[in-house]
Amino acid sequence: MKKLLLTIILLMPVLISAQGLDSYASYLKNKYPIEYERTIKKHAMDKWKDNYEMVVYEINEQADAWFGLLEELEPDNAAIFYKAIKKWGYKGYESSNRETLLKKDGSLLKNLFSLHCNWNMVKYEFDNQLESKNSF
Repeated sequence: MKKLLLTIILLMPVLISAQGLDSYASYLKNKYPIEYERTIKKHAMDKWKDNYEMVVYEINEQADAWFGLLEELEPDNAAIFYKAIKKWGYKGYESSNRETLLKKDGSLLKNLFSLHCNWNMVKYEFDNQLESKNSF
């Protein structure tokens, strides 16, 4: 009985965090609330409908990928980044994404977060292309 209680106590932080937004997703929601609602949350809701556990999971995954990309992004790799965005942008948002990428006003981070992309796949594509580029 003590082992079961200890296991439950040790797993509580994991169980609680699995139900809510992680730190990256929370930051994006608070810093860019309009963009958060229009992009990352909207696409998670479109994909998972009323499976809210999966909506939260999707939002967390997308936010983690977005921040991971920002950490890796360097001017020399901008072309790879833009090609990945173009490839993994959501259907129907091609012109909106193009206009956003061409914007010269406002915050660069806000503009990037305004893009309608599958950030997991953008990061996957970016990482693979960058690894290939650096291998020769």
